[in-house]
Amino acid sequence: MRIRKVYLAKIRMAVINEVMAGTLSKEDAKRKYGIRGKSTVLNWIRKFEDSQSNYMSKTDQNPSSKRVQELEAENKRLLDELQMEQLRNRALNVMIDLAEEQLKIPIRKKSGAKQSKK
Repeated sequence: MRIRKVYLAKIRMAVINEVMAGTLSKEDAKRKYGIRGKSTVLNWIRKFEDSQSNYMSKTDQNPSSKRVQELEAENKRLLDELQMEQLRNRALNVMIDLAEEQLKIPIRKKSGAKQSKK
């Protein structure tokens, strides 16, 4: 019967960090830490990478990130509407300028003018 050795999470993380950083090869890590299994280090790395990708995908599906995306979309829509209204305002001002010039009548209210009382 084969005896299965259990390694502490601290040792596993040390091995994973050293191998992924490139300071040790998988074979060197096995020798340094006395790991007997052929693919033990590889399995630890795979599990670590899977847990990282699962964590990242869960944070992508986070309701707060969906809310941020919704707010960004609404912000873009509002900016587009603002730009259209600014163009509309400019067009109306040009129309008033042309009407005043061609018809020779003042259309805009003079600043500081008093309102008539009725």
